Amino acid sequence: MYNMRKLLVIVSFFTAGAVHAQSLTRKAAFAKGQQLEKTTVMKMNMNMEMMGQSLEMVNNNTMTSLLEVKNTTDKEVVIANTIKRIVAHASSMGQEMDYDSDKPEDANNDMGKMMGSSVGKTSHVTIDKKGFVTANDDSSLNEVAKKAGGMMGFENGGFASPNKVGASFDGIGNLPEKPLKIGDTWADSTVEKNSPNKVVTNYKLVAINGGEAQIALDGTVAKTIETEQSGMTMTVTMKGKTTGTYTMDVASGIIRKRNMQLDATGSMEMAGQSIPYTMKMTSEENIAKK
Repeated sequence: MYNMRKLLVIVSFFTAGAVHAQSLTRKAAFAKGQQLEKTTVMKMNMNMEMMGQSLEMVNNNTMTSLLEVKNTTDKEVVIANTIKRIVAHASSMGQEMDYDSDKPEDANNDMGKMMGSSVGKTSHVTIDKKGFVTANDDSSLNEVAKKAGGMMGFENGGFASPNKVGASFDGIGNLPEKPLKIGDTWADSTVEKNSPNKVVTNYKLVAINGGEAQIALDGTVAKTIETEQSGMTMTVTMKGKTTGTYTMDVASGIIRKRNMQLDATGSMEMAGQSIPYTMKMTSEENIAKK
């Protein structure tokens, strides 16, 4: 009995040590022909103060895309991203608009004219084996993200990566180059040249279980853009905080689920008027095998 207990203690010790020693490394492991379906649900609520009155705008969108690995080499991966479906709802000042790209009757309404041309379009992103973007023709998808984020022109409300060359591909975990253990933290920042725009994100590896890793994040966003509304130039400023989590596959580096929230304040300057606003935006993303 003593020997059996001693053996169990030794086995438990080594098992616990193996679990504790689990680490996470940055990678982007894709197979040629692999297909993934990506579904992103974005919800935005904005409250503005205009001439002493409060105005609420609501914008909810669901976009389904197909990611297909077109080619792989020992150095890079080429991924095609095709928008398969967009479902959108917007309401403001008592008016509502709806669009579903699967409904032919929606093609000619105002929202359909704005977003419908993007459905079926394919863009390509080339990444290296660490998941950094080396080339892309991603402009059409970025434009969809801007439209889905409302009329303000912030890509996905300021939280998504537009897959610019040199950036981390948004389909994999944005990890540092060194191996990570549970509890490790790291940070990433994006600063646009000659611009006040800055996004800072802090990460923490929370858990590794059953081949999945969970990462918690928080950060800050500061953006200023110029856009046109009804033929007039409008300057929009935004400052906010982001929080969220994502779950990724340890073996491939591919993100499976991601949830994020942005709470922001800012103003819109147009025709000599300044309109303050508050905004809350949430994003829920799922990537699954086809």
